[in-house]
Amino acid sequence: MIDLSRFPEPVKRPLRPIVQAGRALAFHAATLLGRQKRFSIAAGYRHREHIAYFDDVENEDEFQREVYLAARQLMRDRKLGSVCDVGCGSGYKLVHILGEFETLGIDLPETIARVRAKYPDRQWLAGSFDEIPVVKHDVVICADVVEHVADPVALMQFLVSLAASGVIVSTPDRDLVYSRSDRGWFGPPGNLAHVREWTAKEFREFVDPFLEITRHEITNEEQGTQMIVGRPRRGF
Repeated sequence: MIDLSRFPEPVKRPLRPIVQAGRALAFHAATLLGRQKRFSIAAGYRHREHIAYFDDVENEDEFQREVYLAARQLMRDRKLGSVCDVGCGSGYKLVHILGEFETLGIDLPETIARVRAKYPDRQWLAGSFDEIPVVKHDVVICADVVEHVADPVALMQFLVSLAASGVIVSTPDRDLVYSRSDRGWFGPPGNLAHVREWTAKEFREFVDPFLEITRHEITNEEQGTQMIVGRPRRGF
């Protein structure tokens, strides 16, 4: 179990003011056309309809490094032995930062084929999260994946089903990626591979039904990364 006393109070950051009120109202007029709050994101936000596949198999530790370092520290502190990385990408961070533990990387077949060839001594599973078997691990990492999927609720349920002890999930903080006068703040995201992006407040609200949140913070302000650590809630 994760010791709640180890973690600071959740991050609380003030909302940025709307700079161009007229533009903001134009986007939020979508609520009058029937757009509703979805996945805890404000009504009027425009979710991307078509998903573009993102291949980051060439990346190493340019992004989310601090998320994997947090996982390593948690596992060392709690003397845990196994970690699963859902959406492992190149596998570089999983192998090089968490290589002292038993690891499992999960990603789409075209990615895993290349990763398995590079790291044949590690465990890999190919497939979408909604079609592969549940294999319990102490800690489950899902670093900047949730913003890519059409059904983030199904993804969160999958993460909870995998985790014996803790889940670490990260995603961009929309308040850091854009100002509220930017078109991307109201969606769809500027990154064509992102279906939606959450503010810190929205993401905490979205994750709370799935995890007893023990830690929520901005891990990389320059890259706009927010991270939540928590214990899985059961009974879905």
